[in-house]
Amino acid sequence: MRSLKRINPVHFILPALALRRYVSTYYFFDFTSESGELEDLLHPEWASAHYTLSGASRGSIVGDPPLPTPDVNMTGPTGKAARIFFEQLKLVGIGLLPLGWYRLVGCPAERWANKVSEIEGVAEFRLFEKIWREMQGVEDPNDMAQMFDRILTQAIMIADPLEIEIENIHEALANPDISSVADLADLTGIGQQRLERLSRRIFGFPPKRLLRRQRFLRTLGSVMMDPELKWSVALDDQYFDQAHFNRDFQEFMGMAPGQYLAMPRPISIAATLARAKHVGHPLQALQGPGLSDKQ
Repeated sequence: MRSLKRINPVHFILPALALRRYVSTYYFFDFTSESGELEDLLHPEWASAHYTLSGASRGSIVGDPPLPTPDVNMTGPTGKAARIFFEQLKLVGIGLLPLGWYRLVGCPAERWANKVSEIEGVAEFRLFEKIWREMQGVEDPNDMAQMFDRILTQAIMIADPLEIEIENIHEALANPDISSVADLADLTGIGQQRLERLSRRIFGFPPKRLLRRQRFLRTLGSVMMDPELKWSVALDDQYFDQAHFNRDFQEFMGMAPGQYLAMPRPISIAATLARAKHVGHPLQALQGPGLSDKQ
């Protein structure tokens, strides 16, 4: 048996194959500082449920004052980076793809965009509260993953016809050749008004904002994987120039690119490298709908 406390600092387990349309990964963090409080800046991503096993953190969306983070929380889809501060943190997470939010949470994603909420006592998160109850006494990550698989699979037994449209939108968003809402509508075959409604309801943001986030994250992901890579070389094809990207960086991350690279970033660096190795994608929001090439 491998205890969670021996996994340091980050470990990913993929969900069962049938769940990969809904859940990106299960992840296990175990960080301890030897020099006081650490700070990190977590890039925009889809939603995640978090279960703190020990330690504590505080944080906020950039621009807001940091507050204590609930030990058992749901973080909605984010359109800006989140600051996090901690000294010791042992945490288990379940990453939700947009289709997973629709099927496993069900309420409009826009309601929880850029927000962190307690899971316990919130009606729309009752499935994840059940998971928290069943986690008690389970230490081995593989046992946890099997338990997650069992509970989440039971929740999606009945098919939903809207899933096809959601996956079509998600796949189009992951396509680096799509640069406009008109392109997105053409590729998905969904009218722009309906696309706007579905984007807010399922993905948390308007389609134009989602496309901007994707081009930004494609560039960010490249540099996170290779810190020696210059921003000008890593720029996504949809950027006009470095200044265009710098403006996006300031908006999404709340600081200049150089400031970001100068930060220690203990969680985000370790998680990006481990995720790329074990999952095949450095960032959750760059993952398409349904990962089937990794076992």
